[in-house]
Amino acid sequence: MTREDSKGNVLRGFGETNLIGIIKSITGSTEDNDLEFIEIDGNVLAIKIDGISLSTSRMPFMSYFDMGWKVMTAVGSDFLVKLSKPLYAVVSITMRGDSDVNEFRELINGLNEGAKYLGMKYLGGDLNEGLDDIIDVAALGKPLAGVIGRSPRIGDVLVTKPYFGYTGLVFKLYYSNELGRWIDSEIVKEGIEMLRRPRLEINLLNELLRYRECISASMDSSDGLGKVLWTMSVNGGVRITVNELPVSDAFLDSVGEIGNVNVEEVVFNGGEEFLPVFSIRRDCLPEFERLGFKPFAVVEEGNGVYFRGSILRYRGWDYFIGWSST
Repeated sequence: MTREDSKGNVLRGFGETNLIGIIKSITGSTEDNDLEFIEIDGNVLAIKIDGISLSTSRMPFMSYFDMGWKVMTAVGSDFLVKLSKPLYAVVSITMRGDSDVNEFRELINGLNEGAKYLGMKYLGGDLNEGLDDIIDVAALGKPLAGVIGRSPRIGDVLVTKPYFGYTGLVFKLYYSNELGRWIDSEIVKEGIEMLRRPRLEINLLNELLRYRECISASMDSSDGLGKVLWTMSVNGGVRITVNELPVSDAFLDSVGEIGNVNVEEVVFNGGEEFLPVFSIRRDCLPEFERLGFKPFAVVEEGNGVYFRGSILRYRGWDYFIGWSST
């Protein structure tokens, strides 16, 4: 037996989804949702933990303040999409010993301001020294509309805010070493701002609660729209047919000016838009359109995700693999 054989498969290439399967097999967990819901003495609480490594997540245009804000947004986004109110957050921070004290202050300010923007109280947490800068945020809140899962109803319409493509475009240009060339483009500037300081529409919560009975399933787009669609399709045992791209006219009008960009790729394999995707009854569509949502797909009998008559090849972000497609 070789040394590699004795160690088994390495994590890189094994994939986040498969690793979650290992966790479930060991712990016996059957839950698969953006939030975890627990009952204590008759009270149902919602909990969420999310984290980032700055060595892999921080882009050159992002400050430590931005990173603190971003990880709070990542947690808050999961509460919003499940119609739950985030209330309290605790944070575990690991930083390198040679980090600057002012960077630490920036990070804490970003975390605190991000929490306040979402109506949360940042309580404190844990501090460690390590070889990388790592931020983990755990939040506790209150579900306001029962448990909403990831399995859409046949006959539903999928709706979201039409702001996809911006972050995917920045990622594409950055990893192709082309970002500097297009840095003055308005849609690139917008994408950078969305990545630096995502403005989660937490104020929508009360409005969305009025239409709780319309919603059968929901997810947020932190790992890409492709992953949302494939997860909903598999969980619900349904076919999802995408009829149009959930993008703005401004994005479509300008993206053609930037060379070598596949629009479908940056829309479906973007991520970090932190946009809610809801599966709703068709008769509820006018109410959601009034709130700025756009219908872009339908839920049908069958299985798989289809766009323009073909199976959707983009599958979003998966840690230990990266952006994936078939």
